[in-house]
Amino acid sequence: MIICFDSTYLRGTGLGLDAVGRDGYPLGVRFLLLALTLATPAAAEPPGRAAQRARALVDALPAEARVELRKMYFRYADAVSRRLDQGWRGGVLSKAVIEDIADPFQPARLLEEAASKRRKEISDLEVSLSKLGHDRPDYAKTRRRIEDKKVELRVILGRSAREKGICRDWSDVIWSELTALGPEHWTVEDRRRESRPFHTGAVLCSIEEDQWRSVCLVFDPWEEGRADAFAFEAWDAREPGGRIPVDYFMHDLPEKAL
Repeated sequence: MIICFDSTYLRGTGLGLDAVGRDGYPLGVRFLLLALTLATPAAAEPPGRAAQRARALVDALPAEARVELRKMYFRYADAVSRRLDQGWRGGVLSKAVIEDIADPFQPARLLEEAASKRRKEISDLEVSLSKLGHDRPDYAKTRRRIEDKKVELRVILGRSAREKGICRDWSDVIWSELTALGPEHWTVEDRRRESRPFHTGAVLCSIEEDQWRSVCLVFDPWEEGRADAFAFEAWDAREPGGRIPVDYFMHDLPEKAL
């Protein structure tokens, strides 16, 4: 059982980059909008010891790893903005997400992908049907397959009609976005927090031969519906002082390796 819960939260209002179409903005304006989206009071929160230690470890990483982290953060922030535009919210609570082998819980992204897959299957089958004569033996079979797929689609859409934004929705979609980048210097994992109440987030760990030089961060937008990042140890133990200011990712990391 996983319960997405925190004692307090603020719901971010996120100015989406897709409001008039992503390509409708010049690149500079899009980054300005992103900066405005992230510029909430939480961004000015002084980093605690855990955050300071994580930043020091990141600063000690090779330039290539820090450049890659910057790219992943912007991909993360953009993904949060897009999902907010699609109606997701921060801080959505769930009484329980129960794993049932017969009917396992599916994060919102998987439901969306399943719906898209069924629509394509139906479309392909309808094209095939249009090329068959009514007297063909596989005509009736193809029609039954279409109806079965439509039933499956209705079931998926019913499940997908729930409110989007529980912690597992966010952690899954952020994990998917970051792994799609194929990072070379970081591992990305959709991980459950050890301390109760249970919670999930996308955990990034630098790949280092010396484990003492490695650093793990968490990209977790659930609490406030904004692109927050935390030092893993503090996030995992639900301890204060782990939030890393947004400015660090936007301005203090190199854009390219020298």
